[in-house]
Amino acid sequence: MIDPPRAARRHCVVLVAILSLGLPLAALAQTAPVVVSVDVSGNAHVPTDRILSVVKMKPGMPFNEQTVREDVQSIFDLGYFADQVPPLIRQRPDGIAITYRVIENPVIQQIQFTGNDHVPSDTLLALMDTAVGQVLNSNTLHQDVLKINSYYDKIGYSGQVPNHVHGIKIDAQTGVLALDVREGLTVSAIEITGDPLIKKTILAQALTLKVGQPYSEEARDKDYENLKKVYEKYDLQLGDFEAGIDPTTVNLDNGTAAVKYSIYAMKVGAVQITGNTITKDRVVRRQLRMRPGDYVTQSGLRRDYERLNNLGFFEKVELNPKPGPNPKKPYEVTLDWNVKEQRTGTAQVGAGYSGGPTGQGLTGTLSYGQSNINGTGNGAQIRYERGSRVADASLSYTEPYLGDTPKAEKYSLAASIFTSKQTNYYQVYGSSAASALGTSPIICGIGIPCPPVSSNGGTVPVTLVPNSDTISGVAATYGQEATGASTNLGRRLSDYVTASVGVNVQRLSTDVSAPAPYFVPGAQTVFQAPLTTSPFGVGNESSTLGVIASSIAPTSNGDAYDLHSVSFGLADDTRDDVFNPRRGVNASLTEEISDKSLASDFTYTITTLDVARFFPVFKASTLGFHALAGDTTGAVPPSKLFVFSDQQLRGYSEVFYGTQAVLLQAELRVPVTPDRKFSIATFFDDGMLRIRGAAPILDQFGNVVADYNNWLYHTDAGVGIRFDLPQLGFRSIRLDFARGRGGTHTSFGIGQSF
Repeated sequence: MIDPPRAARRHCVVLVAILSLGLPLAALAQTAPVVVSVDVSGNAHVPTDRILSVVKMKPGMPFNEQTVREDVQSIFDLGYFADQVPPLIRQRPDGIAITYRVIENPVIQQIQFTGNDHVPSDTLLALMDTAVGQVLNSNTLHQDVLKINSYYDKIGYSGQVPNHVHGIKIDAQTGVLALDVREGLTVSAIEITGDPLIKKTILAQALTLKVGQPYSEEARDKDYENLKKVYEKYDLQLGDFEAGIDPTTVNLDNGTAAVKYSIYAMKVGAVQITGNTITKDRVVRRQLRMRPGDYVTQSGLRRDYERLNNLGFFEKVELNPKPGPNPKKPYEVTLDWNVKEQRTGTAQVGAGYSGGPTGQGLTGTLSYGQSNINGTGNGAQIRYERGSRVADASLSYTEPYLGDTPKAEKYSLAASIFTSKQTNYYQVYGSSAASALGTSPIICGIGIPCPPVSSNGGTVPVTLVPNSDTISGVAATYGQEATGASTNLGRRLSDYVTASVGVNVQRLSTDVSAPAPYFVPGAQTVFQAPLTTSPFGVGNESSTLGVIASSIAPTSNGDAYDLHSVSFGLADDTRDDVFNPRRGVNASLTEEISDKSLASDFTYTITTLDVARFFPVFKASTLGFHALAGDTTGAVPPSKLFVFSDQQLRGYSEVFYGTQAVLLQAELRVPVTPDRKFSIATFFDDGMLRIRGAAPILDQFGNVVADYNNWLYHTDAGVGIRFDLPQLGFRSIRLDFARGRGGTHTSFGIGQSF
């Protein structure tokens, strides 16, 4: 800006005043003449009235040198003038005439900016009161410079340079006002310090700020957002971030400085549990994998949430991160797991009645279960049911962690004792005596089976395994008793994989009969020759459920047998919610072995592979797939057969049996409520079963009615609803309507289908 030295101007004013009057200074001081006129010259655009409004010396006042001197300064302070010629003071007959002479600033014809790489010129113009077509006012321009500086400070260039308007020039000939802008210091180098965990080269690539660009808080904020995304990409969280100019590197002459980024990955400083009044802290903490000193990961936090939720102890689980315990380490956080406990004990007293040929009559139930005994996480249940056709009692106990040490926490224990006596009624299907034996014997004797003779005098053989020859209105009585105990020891191989070994000891018996004139071959048959010493071994054709098969042990004669077995299992469970999963896998492989060496009356193996996988689809829906494959060797008791009821094949009311089985299911679950406690589902089931070594079932004309040795397929599709009853402790009650090959069926169940 143009600003002549004020001291020189004042000196000129005094000198000209003395010369103009032609009087000595002493004379002026002794006789002060009267001012008769005050005028202005040299102003082309600034109104005279505007100038005179700041002049104190008025006509009629005695001349005063100090006042004239102040008026000259006041006129200049208006800001419109580049310079002033000393006032013209002339003697008149009746006094003194004063003419203030000015030199106006140029009229602005154009305003130009240079150096504003990040802020558009239109934005800077909008900040200014100085405008094209006006006489340049130095006061207004000074305020405009302050506003431009303030704006740059607000958008992140604060404290970098003393003045963001580095230079101002006005061309008096063209009227071009040029403002040279220095937005901020140019980055000469970028240094990354701290504990970033991620490679510095990767972080540097994510920065928008580069060497040679001006530093700003806006660029810093963009880099902060970019770095957060980088940390999320690597399953981490950005803990602390500071960025700024290194003051020791500032070079105002060159307008450069180095920038330092201090970056820390987020760490766990402390873990606290709140909201639990019953459940002990150690029960919650042993589920958590994010512990003090660990780097915080998104997957780790999500898995910890899932593990707490899957306990079933809490109605709600929330994570509230807080500043860490050490204020000197702002990158550390306190993970506050806030839980809201729910009822974990369930007592039930109930009664029911189901009539008809397949009903169970009047029953009463009394049970109590607790899944979180005294807040320890251990569980137990006692149950008793009694009715006209049922008498069951059981006591079970689970201890998911056998101790508090790291080694003991790898093991779990489950045990149960039970006794049951039930009488069920099953639909019967046509069979032939010859086919029941698998041959048409001509003679019988030692080692040769004879035609069956029913103890109830029946002459029409039937089977309980479904085929196309349905005998309407007839039901077989199936009585079974079992008393025993089982125990299972688990060993965690990882957070997801568990190996187990179990022992099962029980004594069982079954007795099957049908009303005359029907009978179930092999159930109440009198043989002329005794059975072999090992009736359940492979190669001995035995009959139960009305089917001749070497793979089924004939226990339907009412005798009691000892069943002792050991089982080995391997399970992998990565589901996010065991009650209503959206993602993850639940897979298990089990092998059960029974043998004479275990003092068992049965020799068999049962192998089962069960896999379910879940995928999140659409906004909140779940697509699930389930596959089960089972195989056996030896002769298994009927209670160990693979059974598909309306809980697996939801479009059928029949019960299907097999010593080998394959089940494929797909289900789409769509929540209706935001809390996912009510949803609808559509599904497809495909079940395949085979009774290994079974003889075909023939009708009276010798035609094959069913060949259970072949794979028999059953498919269905349908829709259903799912809802929770938390007041009663029930989750995912199912009501499904499906159509199978023989018609439609409605099924009811508790818990997801898989």
